[in-house]
Amino acid sequence: MKSKKYIADFVLFIASMIWGLGYIFQKIGNETTAPLTFNCLRYLIAALVLAYIARFRYPKGEGLKYTMLSGAVMIVAGNMQQIGMQTASIGNASFITAIYIVLVPFLSGLILHRKVKPHHYLAALISLVGLYLITTGGKGLERISKGDLIVFIGSIFWALQILCVDKAVKLCDPVSFTAGEFLTAAALQVVIWLTLGRHDTTGLEHSWPYALASGVLVLGIAFIMQSYGQKNTSETEASIIMGLESVFGALFGVIIYHEQLGSIQLIGMALIFASVLLVVLKE
Repeated sequence: MKSKKYIADFVLFIASMIWGLGYIFQKIGNETTAPLTFNCLRYLIAALVLAYIARFRYPKGEGLKYTMLSGAVMIVAGNMQQIGMQTASIGNASFITAIYIVLVPFLSGLILHRKVKPHHYLAALISLVGLYLITTGGKGLERISKGDLIVFIGSIFWALQILCVDKAVKLCDPVSFTAGEFLTAAALQVVIWLTLGRHDTTGLEHSWPYALASGVLVLGIAFIMQSYGQKNTSETEASIIMGLESVFGALFGVIIYHEQLGSIQLIGMALIFASVLLVVLKE
């Protein structure tokens, strides 16, 4: 049993690396293709991959309602992240997105009337300080970029999506749920692209390999790995390992995209990661 647990932890570790690498795909995609167009392609690819994995089985009844709701929330979060990354750095985007873990208890308290514990408030305070440092470099609120702010709004929707997932997986099979979630997200993204994206396909000849990699690896295969990992290890360990996504995102941003991180930003990132650990380890 211990060997199975170690394998599960390793699988989750690789999944977090893939998710961190996914920020590179998104950033490069933004260089040549409009965010709504890039998202449309990668979510369609993910929907096809997951439909095949689920053998085209989708939730029914009450589970279907939460599946569609989760897909709708996901696509808002995904678009906020992709649009924000037009100006937000990879390192900033990865750590700002990670704040969703800190936000979940507060949204759970607001919507589901669950108790917000003292360490949740402490984690929120620490994450806010970290957010201030990585977005401003400690030099005043006027330094916050529009992209960082949009990514933060997206993290609120990622937190809402977690609440939807928590409800849905109690009503239906996780694999069929995720397939249905991505089918909903992809269908909505097509509508958004047709209405707001103006049918723009500019740059797809350059960005399609990154959309393919994102759809198959980041949104498809990494999900399978997450499902296996969470099934065979503890919830706490899984959350901590998956939280490394932000670390890998910043690391790949430096190594592959040659981003520069100042000492103040590094302190901010460390504080955000500490706030995530505080929430996870105290649960």
